[in-house]
Amino acid sequence: MPDANPRVAPTYQALVEQALVGVYVVQDGRIVYANPRLAELFGYTPAALLALPSVLALVQEGDRAAVEARLRQRLEGGAPTSTHVMQGLRRDGSTVELEVYSTRTEHDGRPAVTGTMIDATERRERERALQAREQRLRGLIENAADVVYTCDLEGRITSLNRAGQRLTGYSEAEATAMRVADFVSSAQRALVEELIQRQVRERQGVTAEFEVVTRHGERRVLEVSASLIEHDGSPVEIQGIARDVTERKEQEQALRSLTIIDDLTKLYNRRGFLTLAERHLKLAVRKKTGAFLLFADLDGLKIINDTFGHLEGDRALIDAADILRNSFRSADIIARLGGDEFTVFPIEAALESASILMGRLDEHLQRHNDANQARGYRLALSVGIARFEPDSSWTIDQLLEHADKALYQQKRLRRP
Repeated sequence: MPDANPRVAPTYQALVEQALVGVYVVQDGRIVYANPRLAELFGYTPAALLALPSVLALVQEGDRAAVEARLRQRLEGGAPTSTHVMQGLRRDGSTVELEVYSTRTEHDGRPAVTGTMIDATERRERERALQAREQRLRGLIENAADVVYTCDLEGRITSLNRAGQRLTGYSEAEATAMRVADFVSSAQRALVEELIQRQVRERQGVTAEFEVVTRHGERRVLEVSASLIEHDGSPVEIQGIARDVTERKEQEQALRSLTIIDDLTKLYNRRGFLTLAERHLKLAVRKKTGAFLLFADLDGLKIINDTFGHLEGDRALIDAADILRNSFRSADIIARLGGDEFTVFPIEAALESASILMGRLDEHLQRHNDANQARGYRLALSVGIARFEPDSSWTIDQLLEHADKALYQQKRLRRP
């Protein structure tokens, strides 16, 4: 049986034998020295490694040609040293990912290759997982509907996602040659510069609205939320998310001249609802996102009026409005269409969230009724839902019609 440790200088013998990395010498395509750690990496004894007919028996088939070429380069002096990764083949047929360092040397007066091997399987898996995570995050940022950007502490743009490039008209390469202040209207540039300095100075985030001027001269209003990113306690960059709220601002301006609020409940009235909902439905069509609309009426309003009087009926309508208001977000469009009829258009809510919102509405109704048992009646809402698919051509009136039909179908099912 070959000697596993031929002619290693006594000064270094113990050091090499106890090393935590695999150490080897290859000559004539065979292993002529292997320390215990190298044998352990492959599941052999050192002597068994020396008995192998070729070092390539320790290499996964797909990597053998590359390993053979590297050995030849070392021996021929073309590249005296090399660091690379290879897939090793263990005795039991499993694989191990190895980082290999090799260099040309001499053994018994003839050319040989010596080097070290480290099991890098776990570290490489962590690196791949981290890279995959970074790629997913990058994909999310690149495909986000909102503008996502980063800038350095001086306000110079360092990245701009696709949404930002589409909105501004600048490519990322062009944007990274600009400052954040270059994108806003001239009247706001000094404010932007001051806010960036304040973020760095006071270590805090900023939320503000700015008027951005695109490459083509179009003016858009952006709602910006920027955060200071730190590393080891020191600020390194600013990350920001910006949402185009131009249409919302235009809507708000237009609505100021309209009578859009229901006097009794302080919800939107029919006019306010149709004005807002029509705009958001067009936005859903443009973005190719689904939407849904809830149509509800207050059950038994006539009985409440006849039994307790119209003042109590008004009180029931106000309470129903408050329950709807508390069950949905402030950004959602909630309206009293007239009489006992209400409607809700949740903004940018996924179709599958309808059941969650209905559960929240039922919870608020139950909570109200438990707290007001002395009134002599319970509030109940019948609700119908109409779903709007991205490829649908329905109008708001058609959505209301379909939701109304769903509501009355629900009522028929509940009848004894």
